[in-house]
Amino acid sequence: MAQSQHSPQAEGTGVDEADRAMEQVMRFVGILRRRWLVVAVTTVLAVAGSFVAISMLKPKWRAHATMVLHLSGPQVLDKMKGVSDDNEGRLFAYKEYYQTQREIIGSRIVAERALGALGLAQDPVFLGVDDIGSEAERLARTQAIDPVERLRELVYVEEVRGSRILRISADYPDPQIAADIANAITDAYLAHILQSRTRTGVAAKDNMGVEREKALANLKAAEKALADFKQAHGISSISLADRQNVITEAIIATNANLKDAEADSFAARAAHDEARRLHKAGSLAGASLLPQSERAIFEDMRSEQLTAEREVEQLSVKYGDKMPDLQQARRRLELIEKRIAREERDLLESLKARANAATSTEHQLRDSLTTEKNRALELTSLEREYRELERESTTTAETYALVSRRDTEIEMTNRVEAQDIEVLDRATRPREPVFPPKALLVAVALIGGLTLGSLLALGVDVRDHRIRGLLDLERAIANFGLPVLGQLPLLPSEARLGVGNLRAQRRHRDLHTLLYPQSLMAERCRAIRTSLSFVQGESPLRTLVVTSPNSSEGKSSTAINLAMSFAQAKKRVILVDADMRRPRLHQVFDAPIGKESVGLAGVLSGRCTLDEAILTQNEDLPDNLHLLLCGEIPQNPAELLDSPQTRKLLAELGERYDLVILDSPPVLPVTDPLILARIAHGLIVVARCQATTRSELQRSLSLLRQGDNNLLGVILNEVDTRREEAGYGVGYYAYHARETSPEQA
Repeated sequence: MAQSQHSPQAEGTGVDEADRAMEQVMRFVGILRRRWLVVAVTTVLAVAGSFVAISMLKPKWRAHATMVLHLSGPQVLDKMKGVSDDNEGRLFAYKEYYQTQREIIGSRIVAERALGALGLAQDPVFLGVDDIGSEAERLARTQAIDPVERLRELVYVEEVRGSRILRISADYPDPQIAADIANAITDAYLAHILQSRTRTGVAAKDNMGVEREKALANLKAAEKALADFKQAHGISSISLADRQNVITEAIIATNANLKDAEADSFAARAAHDEARRLHKAGSLAGASLLPQSERAIFEDMRSEQLTAEREVEQLSVKYGDKMPDLQQARRRLELIEKRIAREERDLLESLKARANAATSTEHQLRDSLTTEKNRALELTSLEREYRELERESTTTAETYALVSRRDTEIEMTNRVEAQDIEVLDRATRPREPVFPPKALLVAVALIGGLTLGSLLALGVDVRDHRIRGLLDLERAIANFGLPVLGQLPLLPSEARLGVGNLRAQRRHRDLHTLLYPQSLMAERCRAIRTSLSFVQGESPLRTLVVTSPNSSEGKSSTAINLAMSFAQAKKRVILVDADMRRPRLHQVFDAPIGKESVGLAGVLSGRCTLDEAILTQNEDLPDNLHLLLCGEIPQNPAELLDSPQTRKLLAELGERYDLVILDSPPVLPVTDPLILARIAHGLIVVARCQATTRSELQRSLSLLRQGDNNLLGVILNEVDTRREEAGYGVGYYAYHARETSPEQA
């Protein structure tokens, strides 16, 4: 709920701020429209000053020579190695390289070399002393100038954005010499770079040759020390690491064989012990301990023994003990048993021999393993020294290779002479001068003139306290609570009356409502007439005083046109010229011949009657409009106006006419309007647009407010309708003037 209540207020605040901003902009635009002449004159003067400055400045021409900078040259050797570039590093290196080359081009040594080629060291134009008339002063000034620094001041170097092109520019009053200076600086720079590079290349080649000889000597010494070490310790052409690998492999193999030999030895001794035990027990099972090939003999012999035993047993049962066949079978059985016994003994010897052989093999392998381990320990003790010699040999070889490669590169670079700087374009004679920059100076003068003119217009307008329109008038009378009764337009000069005929032009304005009843002036008078009907209140407005702060503000013309407007509304109106110091109505309405001195002053002094003074017949007066001129100017106008006769006169005129309009003197110079304001029913103050100041109007209103009077409002006179419409957005119907003769009016 709080947000919904706050949003309209915030929105209203934003709208008010936007309106105020737009109002400020419109006010500024209005100021520029009013003070356009100040802006125009200031701008014209600024542009004219720029043309004068351009004509007085000595022209200069600018010549350019361009070069392409390659970072570290073509880099043929690096590209042969396949080295890839780091973009970021290359960019940083190029920036550093560019700054270095720029400083070299602008250096004193390059300028001195170029100056020697140009021969301008004594040229007065080059030294800038050609405008000095005195020879002595010129010589003194020449001695105080450094030609090299002078040349450096004329040359500047810049990089073409987004490229590797360097531009060398030279400014000089002579176009051809400007081109010569740019080319001379370019040639001097290239010569300096070539000389420096040649000198550096030769020195580098000599130094690199010495380093190469040192590296070669160190390499030979390191290789000899390594060879002596190998020879002293019996190391073959293979490296120590390979030798250690061989010994390690031998140790591993020997250790594996030793394990196998130990297993064989254990197996052989166990077989021998078991066979001997079985032999003692009289068992032939020991034959099962032999291999399959040897065990077959025992099996055959055992089979023959069993066969012989069965044969003996069969013959013994069948024939008895004395049977020859039985005896023969027993002898065969004995032979078989002897052979088995002999083979059994051989078996034991064979198993014993195998056990002894396995034990011997084990001992040999153990001795061999010990030997290999001792050799490995010996090589380990030599490894540190060997590694140092090998590392020294490798390092010296790499150093020699690096030095040799760099020596070869330097030799090839010096021979090829690869350039990292390429002249793209040499300077040519320029066609147009670059100084003074005419377009720039004119543009700056134009912008500066417009800006300064706008500021001057704003300053003049701020210091101008004149009432320039309806808004200014409303601000001026805001504290008095008075309304603006209306605005009377500024009438253009009537061409047929003659622009120089001021009296006729003024009379034409005074009678404009009568002559042109459908004009804008007549319509504005009707609007004022309507406004007066609104502000007069319940009591009718019978006497109306028209005044102004100062003279020449149009109060008399306003009074006449208002009287004409009321007369056109079928009112009986009398117009009284109450300005008995500088009367003006007699200049508009001619008095009858012989009655020029008859008027208001005569009536108040008693020299004539009211009927004698009132003018009822005139070619410029409508039927219901009468006139009371001033007549003879009295010596004491204020006393006459402050007399009872004046009150009596106004009372009598109020009874005769519907409206009495008094044209009074201005407020600030005299007190006559204050006197008339006390005895009249209403008072109108006329302010002239572009003439009356706010302070004058406010002082006048303050004086009038001090008395007992009925101040009705203010009328703004001579308002330019074109400015009014542009500045305040007020539009009006288009009225076409229809001229009528006084008789028709």
